[in-house]
Amino acid sequence: MESLSVELVLGLTGLVILVGLAGELVFKRTGIPSVLFLMGFGILLGPVFHVAEPTAVMKLAPYFGTLALLIILFDGGINLHIMKVVRETPMALLYSVMVFGMTILTIMGFYVWITHASWLHGLLLGTILGGTAAAIIIPVTSHMSSLRDSTKVMLSLDSAISEVFVVVLALALMGTMKDPDGGGHFIREVFHAFWDAIMLALLAGALWARLLAWLEGQALSYMLTMAAILVLYYVAELIGANGAITILLFGLVLSNMEFLVGHMVRPIRMLIGYELDQAKFVLSEFMKRMHEELSFLVRTFFYVLLGLILDFSSLTIEIALMSLSLFCIVVLVRAGVTEGLSRVTDSWSMSERLVIAAMFPRGVATAVMAFLPISTGIPGTELFPIYALTVIVLCVLGMTLVLTLYQRRHPSGSTESVPEPSVS
Repeated sequence: MESLSVELVLGLTGLVILVGLAGELVFKRTGIPSVLFLMGFGILLGPVFHVAEPTAVMKLAPYFGTLALLIILFDGGINLHIMKVVRETPMALLYSVMVFGMTILTIMGFYVWITHASWLHGLLLGTILGGTAAAIIIPVTSHMSSLRDSTKVMLSLDSAISEVFVVVLALALMGTMKDPDGGGHFIREVFHAFWDAIMLALLAGALWARLLAWLEGQALSYMLTMAAILVLYYVAELIGANGAITILLFGLVLSNMEFLVGHMVRPIRMLIGYELDQAKFVLSEFMKRMHEELSFLVRTFFYVLLGLILDFSSLTIEIALMSLSLFCIVVLVRAGVTEGLSRVTDSWSMSERLVIAAMFPRGVATAVMAFLPISTGIPGTELFPIYALTVIVLCVLGMTLVLTLYQRRHPSGSTESVPEPSVS
């Protein structure tokens, strides 16, 4: 990167944004995710034409990857209404837990059997590859007229919940693996990660929701909240809490503040005392701007970064076969759980089962968490990034192929009739 001129860097930056915008337009028209174009563009810049050297770009990965992770977590938390999930769509939680759990266990068993690695390494790899990409799944399903609203909600919640699982469990596992006492403290790590983060997120969420109401939709509130996310992450790490989980719960607290305040005793409500409608309005406006602009920029540059650092020279026959096997496990487990739950609950039609089973793409959360173990010095995880990147590409290609065949068979968006389940 040092050999690049300022003019070239600025020109490439603008070109990356244009490729990202073009990918979004192609996605809206064809359903082909933009991640393919962005990673492909990164591969052209790095491994093919050597415009940027992967070793130099790798220096940016921890910083940009952490920023991408924080934005994804906040966006995931702010869109994850836990009480609504538990009350209205228990199927989403059941489905997500079953797919995620069975994927982790299957990958762990396969990886330990093939490589003779420790069960913690297999568990960590399974956790990293266990979650789907909400940034891909939600836009894809929202434009499918053949899916019922309840199915779209289930898929959206499933992708959001599984990304939360990836981050929380992977961070806890990495903390356990860095502990010389081994895996005996996993439950303690998870407990402290949640407890410290919950306390800090509740305090920060209550204070920030009140501040949002005072700002009343002013333009400064958008960048001010972004600054608060970065500062809160620093404070969390400084006091020993888990910064990533804190940001996730910070968004969760803000999105559920109306429910939380409504169930507090009157003195605490008066202490927090702000207009819920105003806070909700400001939060809604902030979500639109941040998600559509900042999240787009971060995803765009991060996927190009992944393409830049994709080292084909390390893709040996053994690694390719391992990656293909991991991809097959991901697909088969999701298909099996989808078919099994559908037979037991009779919830989805045949075409809906096909779409649900095809929603297996992995995304930014998987990529970010794959790079964290090696960047934090955990031995035996050197190949996790290449496994994750290869599985991400295969999953996006597989989903695109299945949905293309599906749309050709259902051009009018017709599907079998299945009664809408009642929601109380």
